[in-house]
Amino acid sequence: MKLSIREMLRATKGNLISGYPTDICERISIDTRTLKSGDIFFALQGPRFDGHHFLAAAVEKRAGVIVLQRLDAGVQLEGASSPDVMQVPDTLKALQDTARAARAKATKAMVIGITGSNGKTTTKEMLASILRRAGKTLSTRGNLNNHIGLPLMLTELESDHRYAVIEMGTSQKGDMNLLVDLARPHIGLITNVGKDHLEFLGTPEGVLEENRRLFDALPKDGIAVINLEDPLLKGFAHGLSCKTMTYGLTAAAQVQAIDIVPFPAPLRFVLVLDKEKYPVSLHVMGEVQVLNAIAAAAVSHALEISPKDIVEGLQSFQPAAMRMEVHLRKDETTLVNDAYNANPSSMRASIESFCHSYPDRPRWLVLGDMRELGSIARDEHEELGRWITTQPVARVFLYGRNTRFVLQGLTTNGYKGVVERYHKKRYLIEALERSLSASPKPAVLFKASRSLQLERVNHALLSVPS
Repeated sequence: MKLSIREMLRATKGNLISGYPTDICERISIDTRTLKSGDIFFALQGPRFDGHHFLAAAVEKRAGVIVLQRLDAGVQLEGASSPDVMQVPDTLKALQDTARAARAKATKAMVIGITGSNGKTTTKEMLASILRRAGKTLSTRGNLNNHIGLPLMLTELESDHRYAVIEMGTSQKGDMNLLVDLARPHIGLITNVGKDHLEFLGTPEGVLEENRRLFDALPKDGIAVINLEDPLLKGFAHGLSCKTMTYGLTAAAQVQAIDIVPFPAPLRFVLVLDKEKYPVSLHVMGEVQVLNAIAAAAVSHALEISPKDIVEGLQSFQPAAMRMEVHLRKDETTLVNDAYNANPSSMRASIESFCHSYPDRPRWLVLGDMRELGSIARDEHEELGRWITTQPVARVFLYGRNTRFVLQGLTTNGYKGVVERYHKKRYLIEALERSLSASPKPAVLFKASRSLQLERVNHALLSVPS
């Protein structure tokens, strides 16, 4: 949907400084590195960035409109093609108000909001793969799921979009209130409730309290999709004012998975929809992906998508980068990159799925810190180490300041395998190279919080002649 500047002015109550545009701009940008000619550039301002420092670059790249809060002395907004300029009190609020206007005009789009501690991105991509078979579908790109990214996605809604699959990421109290106000979803899915963002949300119950606002915001004719395998979520199957659709591994679920075969690849299971059975093969690894798949199937079933489209959509799904992404070296070593993010529950799910998927190989772990755990960081890392001793893992490589507590948990619980810990990536890479040359063909899992950038270790091993 194209946004005229007149519409944007009404939405944001901004003040026009120069010119009154008669043209129409199609795209919105907050980053001059990806800005294209004619885009509307919002100069956002935050604690670690300030788009006002890049106004000259926006002019040079021929932005159609620049939305700003201030014009610093000496900054010239004239060039080969001078942009229209709009000054507003708060550029972030202006962006969010523009998103509200875009959402209000997308009257034909069925908006699905997806949140949860783990699996929301994979579930979102699986669902989008299904829905594209039934109609034009907008789906959140990458991690554009917060108070900035979600509005950017909503501004891409067009009048002929039939579905919009919107990922909603929360980290602090109150985040979900804003996201549901912007997206106004008709269907809501909470994939699961785990130990993520505990530094700000305190406990899993605190995570649930924040995420349940998605269900609370659904209209009476909306649909809440409930994971019966999650003890904190299954209670929502009754008592909500809107309709519900349940999924899980139990026969009580409306959408069920049975006969799961995780090994050898591909991952296979039987999808049960209203007691009818449909075999499914997934190009992903790990039993945890079955729950993601039936979550996507449950949303689709609630939307009355045909079983044929559901199955074909799931089978054509390809995992996003750094989410159980499998690479094979020339020496037949398998590297599994799941380094996009990590929390205590996703760590266990990833390691468990990894171990089940490679029963015929030595299994190695390359693990980094789990961040945003606040005061419980030490306990959670120690507990992870103790738990790993119960898994069929031959070697553990650790990187990051909090992994000293993982090491402590491994040691105190009598881990029988080999464990090494490194302070620098280059030493970790060298150690892995030496170990792989002496012991080819293991399967190696990489898992850590995003800030540790553990995928660089994975990439380094792929670039080394093997």
